[in-house]
Amino acid sequence: MAKVLSVQVGRAKTYGDANAKGFLEKAWSTASFKEVVKRPLHVSVEGFEDDEVADRAHHGGIDKAVFANSYENYAHWATFLGLERLPFGALSENLTIVGLQEANVMLGDVHEIGSAILQVTQPRKPCWKISRRWNHTELTNEIFTSGLSGWYYRVLKEGVIGAGDAVRIVSQEACSISILEANHAFREPTHFAMTLERMVTIPSIAQSYRDSLIKRLNGTSDLAYMQTR
Repeated sequence: MAKVLSVQVGRAKTYGDANAKGFLEKAWSTASFKEVVKRPLHVSVEGFEDDEVADRAHHGGIDKAVFANSYENYAHWATFLGLERLPFGALSENLTIVGLQEANVMLGDVHEIGSAILQVTQPRKPCWKISRRWNHTELTNEIFTSGLSGWYYRVLKEGVIGAGDAVRIVSQEACSISILEANHAFREPTHFAMTLERMVTIPSIAQSYRDSLIKRLNGTSDLAYMQTR
C-alpha cells in the first residue's frame, strides 16, 4: 500500500545577491527549501501549518494547497543532479509518498491520508525556481520533458497527516487520465489534442490549470515561467 514517507514544510526566505544579474546568482524569494517535520501536522484547505508560499500569484491557494512527489523518482533525480542521494523534500514537496507515481495517480483522484481527505487537482507545472533550488539550469526542463512532476492536492477534509500514514484511494473520476499522460499531452499538444480536450472536461481539476490547457489547445500558452537563462 502507498504511504507517506516524510512530511515537509518551509518558510519564505530571500536568497542570492541583490546586485547580481546572472540567473543562478541574482536575488530571489522562495519557500522551496522544505524541512522534514517529525510530528504529524494539521492540514487545512490552505495547506500545512507552518508552510509558506513566496509567490501566491502562481503557487499555493486552495487548489494547490499540498504538493506531493513520488519517492520512486528520487533515484532518477539524484542521478540527474550528480548526487548519491537526495534528502526528503528535495523537489520542494510537502509529502514524499512511496507506492504512487505519475503513471498511477489520476487527475481527480480522492485520497484519504491520515485523518485528511485530499483530491488531485493537477500536475506541477515546473517553473524556474526548482532550477534555482538546485543551481541547475536544466532541471526545470527535465521535469517538463520527463513528466515526473509530482502532483497537487486540494484539501476536501481537514485533518492531520504524518510520516507512515497510508494513502488510500477513496474515489476516481470516470475520465481517468494519469498525471504522466497529462504531462505528455501538455508538452505535445498537437499530438495529444484529444487528451487535452478530455482533460478540460474533468470537473475537479484546478481552474487555473484548466485555463492553461485551453491556451495550450489554442496555441496561445506562454511558457516563460520555465525560462532558466
